[in-house]
Amino acid sequence: MKKKLKIIVPLVLLAAALGGWYAYTEYNRKPASMENSPADFVTNTATLLGDFEENEAKANQQYLNRVIEVEGAIRAVSKDQTGLYTVTLGDDGSLSSVRCSVDSIFSEQASGLESGGGVTVRGVCTGFLADPLLGSDVTLVRCAIIKK
Repeated sequence: MKKKLKIIVPLVLLAAALGGWYAYTEYNRKPASMENSPADFVTNTATLLGDFEENEAKANQQYLNRVIEVEGAIRAVSKDQTGLYTVTLGDDGSLSSVRCSVDSIFSEQASGLESGGGVTVRGVCTGFLADPLLGSDVTLVRCAIIKK
């Protein structure tokens, strides 16, 4: 009986230590940067907005929770109270836009962006907010600045 305990106890302790290490690493794992993630779709703001405005259900199936790389003109760059940037892409003549919440590791690059310039961003599409009066928005999160 003592021989079995001498074998079982260290194995149980080893399994518990490995399980604890695995749980710790998974709990502290950071999401992958969009800078190195391959894009599922490469498009521009007009095409992306047009797809959602034409058929929202079809566009949701195509783009929702996918990595999208979007090129477009910068309409606005804003910084919230926590220091995170949002880059709004779209034509000045349209009320609709693509809102890109920039990942915090790209804050320095986002701070250098100016309205009227062009940019390419890559992020995860989280949906479409349709408002006929105020304009519609496609929302991308965890965005990386790919090209200025």
